[in-house]
Amino acid sequence: IERLGRNSLVGTTVRDAARLPAHLVADEHHADWAGQKGYVATTVGGGCVLGVALTAAADDVHLQEAYGVFAAEARDVDPQYTPETVNTDGWAATRNAFLAWFPRIVVVLCFLHGFLKLRDRCRKARDLHRRVWEVYRATTAEEFRRLMTAFQQWCATQTWAASVQEMLEKLWNKTESYVVAYAHPGCHRTSNAVDRPMNRLCRLMYASRGVHGHQDSSEFRLRGWALLRNFRPYARRSNRPRVHDSPAHRLNGKRYHEHWLHNLMVSTSLMGFRNRKPAIR
Repeated sequence: IERLGRNSLVGTTVRDAARLPAHLVADEHHADWAGQKGYVATTVGGGCVLGVALTAAADDVHLQEAYGVFAAEARDVDPQYTPETVNTDGWAATRNAFLAWFPRIVVVLCFLHGFLKLRDRCRKARDLHRRVWEVYRATTAEEFRRLMTAFQQWCATQTWAASVQEMLEKLWNKTESYVVAYAHPGCHRTSNAVDRPMNRLCRLMYASRGVHGHQDSSEFRLRGWALLRNFRPYARRSNRPRVHDSPAHRLNGKRYHEHWLHNLMVSTSLMGFRNRKPAIR
């Protein structure tokens, strides 16, 4: 698996530069790294994991270096590549890292994280939860603002604990940050696209009792896992055949071979790099 992780994640997964996703989702997963705290900077686009990098801290310097791996591999596929948006949980260092590599990118704030912070303080307030998601389902920016104002007025008629009131006020104050998404059709309004593969990554690291070894070998193993996830076939859920066999097949709209492993091996030709030699560390 570590050997597989030496290939370019972006170059192996995305065979046509025109298929590079315009909308991304990024987040960091906390990891137990050789007894210390580490962070796995993960980038997802088009349903595929396109960036995985292990770093020792979640500050501006470390995250810029970590997300720079994705940026370098993407620009090896298309030197002019500039994604339109990236969805983040609001962590400033994540936002700054993407703006450093892609100055024209628009950062979209994840609505789900705002809801989860509220839900964790009032898990039994089901009516409140329902009203929050009714605001999210607004189809236009104007409707979102109107529903958020109505939601705020309704909350003013209720009695909330201080911790809940604090999270409600934060949700209202971020209205304009959430509205940004409506100007970019097709962008990710929540971090679900990255949360789901990160849930699998969490299980992998739990089963192996964390990440062990040097940074390079540990990162190669995580990258190898990401490539396997992109190319392994979907599980069967009905007797009807699937249009696409795997996330990579769905993103590219084609495959080299019917067998997923053969398709992966062909895709790793030249280690997935096109315009430069891979940097083997």
